[in-house]
Amino acid sequence: MKVYKGFTASPGLVLGQVSRLDRPPLVFDEGPFHPEQEKQALEEAIKVAQQELDEMAGRAAPSEQAIFLFQSMMLEDEGFMNEVAFQIKAGVGAAEAMDRVGRRYAAQLAAMKDNAYMQLRSVDILDVTQRVTNILCHRLRSWLALDHPVILASDLLMPTDLFSVPAGRILGLITAEGSGQSHAAIIARSLNIPGITQVGEEFLKDCDGREVILNATEGECILDPDVAARQSAITCICEMQRQNEELNAQLELPNRTRDGEEFELLANCFGPEDVGTAMESGASGVGLLRSSYMMMPGHAMDEQGQYLFYTSCLAVARGRTVTVRTFDFGADRTMADAYQGVQSSKLGLRGIRSSLRNLPQMAVQICALMRAAAKGPLRVMFPMVTDIEDWDSAMQVVDYCRRKLTERGVEFEPDVPFGVMLSVPAACLTAEDFTAHGCRFFVIGTNDLTQYTHAVSRELAIAEHYYRPASPAMKKLIAMVVDAARKADIPVTICGLAVGNAVNATQYLRLGLRSFSMSPQNLLTIKKALRDADAK
Repeated sequence: MKVYKGFTASPGLVLGQVSRLDRPPLVFDEGPFHPEQEKQALEEAIKVAQQELDEMAGRAAPSEQAIFLFQSMMLEDEGFMNEVAFQIKAGVGAAEAMDRVGRRYAAQLAAMKDNAYMQLRSVDILDVTQRVTNILCHRLRSWLALDHPVILASDLLMPTDLFSVPAGRILGLITAEGSGQSHAAIIARSLNIPGITQVGEEFLKDCDGREVILNATEGECILDPDVAARQSAITCICEMQRQNEELNAQLELPNRTRDGEEFELLANCFGPEDVGTAMESGASGVGLLRSSYMMMPGHAMDEQGQYLFYTSCLAVARGRTVTVRTFDFGADRTMADAYQGVQSSKLGLRGIRSSLRNLPQMAVQICALMRAAAKGPLRVMFPMVTDIEDWDSAMQVVDYCRRKLTERGVEFEPDVPFGVMLSVPAACLTAEDFTAHGCRFFVIGTNDLTQYTHAVSRELAIAEHYYRPASPAMKKLIAMVVDAARKADIPVTICGLAVGNAVNATQYLRLGLRSFSMSPQNLLTIKKALRDADAK
């Protein structure tokens, strides 16, 4: 019996047999090649790959369909395909050209150590390029036919791996590498499949066919468990099933405190993938959509690309309101050319400050958002607003975009609600100024507001004592914002990591807040805590 430690990708506890996934190395022909023939073969392979991705999207839940859409779109990306075409023109075979470019793009994203969301896109690129190269090399794309449920183990799992196995045959997932935010992990969570990552290569050496206890909630697995460990796991599995049934029962209950106050639960999301997960978990809308994460490094997405991203989020939200935060470069660090050292750091030109220094890019985003708002309920908030000058300048861009869209004759929503994300103490202290100038809603961002109020980075463990999102100072600032919103009769939401903590959420409730936005996985836990609380 041996215990291996990893990181939770999808919580849960299962007992079963391991089936290891091996990826044989690709071997490419040496040529010579005829560029025109290779180009034609590549075009045909791409058509086949996109058909296969469409089929998988058709079998996927709404929260997963965007993963396959992204992969399909990568095969139409002009920059990506131009590089493949250049390699073919230089005499490289289509399969090897696709593999080379795919690996280079994936490595570029994987190198973004401070951006987990962009890193997970690297796996998508490897996944789709591997699909095309397999088609070109006449290799199978479905790797495993299982006749009984197993726990899959691999160095890294691709999103499409989970759709190459018959439904219900995957008990759990164990990877030597990978991330808990990967698209495979997102799919696992949506399917309630327990999984852990980063257990190391040692586990993979001789795990195939052996029994394992996978305790993904604790981030560990036990290979060849003894009788006592097996019995303990079986007992825990039964208890966890009972607890999950109890928590899932919250879905059917009204959002109302013990003393009768109604509240709203929203979700913080990155894109269509987790918007769908949030809706299935009981969210009544999206309180924060981080728009920066759709941007590829070094590539500013055009208006049409952004429009498709926002409309796909609205489609998955199924009529519920989606609140989009405009670009917050410097915090999200998603584009290679958007982060320029100190000037765009946490205390520099990030958020609306950065946007107002790049008006053409800001106008493209606002136009895309106003066009998307014609397809469903959408709100827009500006981050890092410090004073009324920031707000007025941003709304001048909005007015400009209204005129331009009218001149172009395209469909758009002229009356999109615009609001402020209050993450700077100066803005909280003057909240009434924004309502006087037409602000339609407030969102209190506890992550940034806490660190700016207490002069401490939320990422600095040694100073964690000072990072207190429910401190007396924070409560005073929050109370001021709630009061200003009440006087102006506009909605106010509180969001951030702190809101996913039941103790904090209950304290915010008693400060007068009735709208809470958090990670999708915290929704049911916080719902239970608020239902058990007295608002007064």
